Amino acid sequence: MTGKADIHFANAVAVHPEPERFQDVAFAELQIAPPWGDGVCFNPSCGKLFNPARRWQIYCGAACQAAGTAEMRKWGHKMALLLLVHRLGKYDRQNGAVMERTRAARRYVTQVQSARLADRNNRQREAAP
Repeated sequence: MTGKADIHFANAVAVHPEPERFQDVAFAELQIAPPWGDGVCFNPSCGKLFNPARRWQIYCGAACQAAGTAEMRKWGHKMALLLLVHRLGKYDRQNGAVMERTRAARRYVTQVQSARLADRNNRQREAAP
């Protein structure tokens, strides 16, 4: 015997390398400078004042939370491929085509971030009384 356990992995749960949520990774930083106001609905089309049931609650109700999830999903789908493409080529300094593709992904990240912020700002203005 070599001292190693006789382990069978045939029925083991597959490993899913999924990163932690940003809210968990940057918890302390978000506590210091949250991008939302306490007791103000984070849905830009709502912005209603409410009494949070939990310290971390950012939406006034289930409908606004569902709208927020849909918004995150919509913008997340736009970002997923370009984030991967950017990371794949981030350190390549030999292949000019890969470097150009990486620059295009980086430019598009900025475009999508600006479009998302403009969309949120427009919806906040439209919802304002």
